[in-house]
Amino acid sequence: MQNGRAYALAAVPALIAVAGCGGGGSDTPSAPATNAVTASVAIAPVVSCASLNGKQFEDATVTSATPVAASGTLPAYCKVTATQNGTQHDIQVLLPDAWQDRYYQQGGGGFDGAIPNLTPAVDSSGNNSSTALRSGAMVLGNNGGHRDSTGADFLNNPTVVELYSHTAIGVARDFGDALAQNYYGKIPKYAYYEGCSNGGRGALNAAAKYGDKFNAVIAGAPTRNLEGQVPQWTRAAALSLPSADKLKQIASAAIAKCDALDGVSDGVISNWQKCTFDPTADVPASVQLTSSEAAAVKALMTDLTLSNGTVIYSGYGFGDMSFWGPWYAGLGLGHMKNIVLNNPTWDVSTFNVDQYFPTISSVLQTQYHFDAERNGLVQFLAAGKKIVIWHGSDDALLSHKDTIRTWQEVANGAGASLTQDNSRMYIAAGVNHCGQGPGADTFDLFTPTMNWVEKGTAPPVPVASKLSTDQTKTLFTRPLCTYPQYPQYKGSGDVNDATNFTCVSQT
Repeated sequence: MQNGRAYALAAVPALIAVAGCGGGGSDTPSAPATNAVTASVAIAPVVSCASLNGKQFEDATVTSATPVAASGTLPAYCKVTATQNGTQHDIQVLLPDAWQDRYYQQGGGGFDGAIPNLTPAVDSSGNNSSTALRSGAMVLGNNGGHRDSTGADFLNNPTVVELYSHTAIGVARDFGDALAQNYYGKIPKYAYYEGCSNGGRGALNAAAKYGDKFNAVIAGAPTRNLEGQVPQWTRAAALSLPSADKLKQIASAAIAKCDALDGVSDGVISNWQKCTFDPTADVPASVQLTSSEAAAVKALMTDLTLSNGTVIYSGYGFGDMSFWGPWYAGLGLGHMKNIVLNNPTWDVSTFNVDQYFPTISSVLQTQYHFDAERNGLVQFLAAGKKIVIWHGSDDALLSHKDTIRTWQEVANGAGASLTQDNSRMYIAAGVNHCGQGPGADTFDLFTPTMNWVEKGTAPPVPVASKLSTDQTKTLFTRPLCTYPQYPQYKGSGDVNDATNFTCVSQT
């Protein structure tokens, strides 16, 4: 699952206001984008869809190629599936009949293991099906190099771990170019990578490690600090957290204390930087939270440090943790048992951050290079390419504060002017992991990013929407503000309308 439709598996120095987040542009939200830019003349295939079946492109062999008729808002396209030779790395590509000379790679989530849905009923932009395919882009997704979403395939299998860590990104990208050359007679002029959660990590790796193959990346709820994220999940699995019902009530207590800090009580903590909620002191007695339960939640909201004081992961915000209890264990122990230690019987009760962190770092970073390197991201920006990052302030699986902290390292390396010109960081107020939560979690970042790359038009302030459960009605809209700004109510007008909010910085 991923994007705004479902959960995915997928006060800072002033410099980041300019360098870390892009800045620039008006603080007045723009109208939601509904149509992607297209080239003046579409490119037609030079061979038939069926002719692709059985062919090898780069290191992958096509296993099926089927024409799909236009339907609803989607154009007609050729659906291709392929597998990297000698592996379980499956790839799917949608090749539109009227191609607009662009390529779009969709990231996965969690431990991957399956190709993401490339034509969802409603995508993260709130549009019917794929905004990228509707723009005339060829759309590619892959399974991260294996077919087991539990992560068990990683155990004592370095080849599979390497594909999952990042190399599957480059393999799939090269396959896409070779396929386009055969089908359209040329490789794409523009290439984009977008993903959330593990797909967000993939987006940053696409820029850092395969920067010559992409023009822009869009990274939702990413991490470039898996060596800190895994200890966070693992210690969470070892904590005695409250029940799901109590966790929901803790999140409600945070809203009760901090909701109005943005000028209106709307059920969303927009001014999260000013919120001082403390689960050990601000939860009503009626919740019957024990002291150990409150301490466990507070621990996860507090920076994780080594005994020498070094911060290895920034604490979570105030979002609802009730959904994530099993995921903390599944992801933390999955990485520890099947990748870091190669020991399926390892007992989490023995976990000690200081003891295990050097091994975690050595395996994840030194051996497999899971995270996007700072220098690679700086070089991507220096080449004039674009990085767009977004993260929900209520994310209770991957910390938006850690994303901010680690992006600051990139911003410092690139410098204020370069980072402002070529990147944006949006913090989606009240949005949990890749969607859900009380905040506005539906927005289109692909279209403005495409316009930025192909037309040189810097992104205006996007508008985020909150849709009804059946996704047929817009309940309210908010500006999607660049960090460190947040949406502040102007004091009058319909509180459900983004035009009555402005993006302001915390004072």
